[in-house]
Amino acid sequence: MREKLKFNLFVVVAVLQLFVPLYMMWHWENILTAGQQYYWRTAPVDPYDALRGRYVRLSFKEMKGKVAPETHLQYGQTAYASIAADENGYAYISLVSAAQPETGQYLKVKVIYLKGDTASVQLPFNRFYMREDLASSAEQAYTRAAGKEGAVAVRVKDGLGVVEELYIGDKTITEYLRENK
Repeated sequence: MREKLKFNLFVVVAVLQLFVPLYMMWHWENILTAGQQYYWRTAPVDPYDALRGRYVRLSFKEMKGKVAPETHLQYGQTAYASIAADENGYAYISLVSAAQPETGQYLKVKVIYLKGDTASVQLPFNRFYMREDLASSAEQAYTRAAGKEGAVAVRVKDGLGVVEELYIGDKTITEYLRENK
């Protein structure tokens, strides 16, 4: 009887160990496939993380929005940023509130600065991982690409965002690097 209980416990633990990573992969892939796509203007730099490899750290031009009426926010607080797109198709934060919006797309953000009725926030994505041999070239490309707009395509769903692609002008970073060696 005791051996059967050990075996059943082993099976449950083994199934959980398989399920958890599979669920995590499905969760982020689901955002990439079913999330709404937005383009954010960027200003990236290229750091190196020994554990994660090369990536382009993203800095965004539009990281603030009006605070919703009757909302009291504090520095460091988790909030919800309603997302809209301008006439050129670039995303911006239309409203920041303490309560999750009932309609429209939104991101779960952290309040980093408050001034009057405007809140600056930290977006939940700030890295674009790429092949190690291309990350340094990507940083240099942004420096050399004077006059061309940098942007990142992000998929948003249920308050979460996943970076899909990085652009210089109308070309993906990979295409841009291939054409401008």
